[in-house]
Parts: sequence; C-alpha cells; structure tokens
Amino acid sequence: MPAAMYDTHCIIAGDAQIGEGTRIGNFVLIRDHTVIGKGCMVGSYVDIEGDVRIGDFVSLQSGVYLTRGVIIEDEVFCGPRIVTMNDKPMSYRRPSLTFVRRAPRILRAARVGGGSVLCPGVTIGENAVVGAGSVVVNDVPDRTIVTGNPARVVGKVEPDAII
Repeated sequence: MPAAMYDTHCIIAGDAQIGEGTRIGNFVLIRDHTVIGKGCMVGSYVDIEGDVRIGDFVSLQSGVYLTRGVIIEDEVFCGPRIVTMNDKPMSYRRPSLTFVRRAPRILRAARVGGGSVLCPGVTIGENAVVGAGSVVVNDVPDRTIVTGNPARVVGKVEPDAII
C-alpha cells in the first residue's frame, strides 16, 4: 500500500481544469466548469458545485462546500467545513421569487476559519481573517478580522501576517 493516497472515490467533471501540483483528497466532488489553479490542496469530502474559480496555492480543508459561482483568489485558506451560499431569497420552487446567483467571493490571501458560513453575495477582503464559526452576512474589508454570528469587526490583521 502506498504511503499517501489521493484522489480516491472522487467524481470530477470532464471539463474541470486542475492546475499542476494540485492535490485532491478522497471522496471529492468537482462539478462542471470549475477551474482550480496550481499548487492547491483540496481536502477530503470537499464539494465544489461548479462554475467555481479557484486561484493558485489555495487550501480547501476537509468538508468545504463551495456553491455554484464562488470565486476564490490566490493564496486563500479555507478551514474545514466552511459553507458558502448563493441564493439569498431561497427561491427553490417558488415561481414568484427570481433566482439571481450571488455567490461569495474570497479575495487574495484571505483566511476563513473552520465552520464559518459565507452568506450570498459577500466579499471577503484581501488578507482578511474570518474567525472560526462565524456567519458572514456583510462584506469584510481588506486586512480586517471578523468573528461571531453575525460576524463583526474585532480588529485589524497585523502587518507581519500579511502576504
């Protein structure tokens, strides 16, 4: 048996583009029209719903759920079990409600702590930090730390923690 096993029991759409040196964990689902950059780490049990763009050197820890349309820029860290949403009015089977995809966007070098929820349409700023378990309902400015439910600003990222 090999010392390290990757890419076991995965379903990856035929048109998905996965960059050089990217590692895919076990039991991963990657749907259509997804682009993943180079040098990324996709943990086990990650679900990427499609039309997702992921930059270079991104870490998606185990159990991350990325809804359709999410954009993640380079050098982002997503902790285990984060969830993203893209349908603010929850329009499923309600003809009076129009579905407008509003997927979250995570800018370069941001860090999102495990168990966090990113609500429809939010942008996590460059080098921002979202504390574990936070529910993000508003945009997070660049180099800002937020925590809680709903997530509120608690500080600024120190200069030595910026990449």
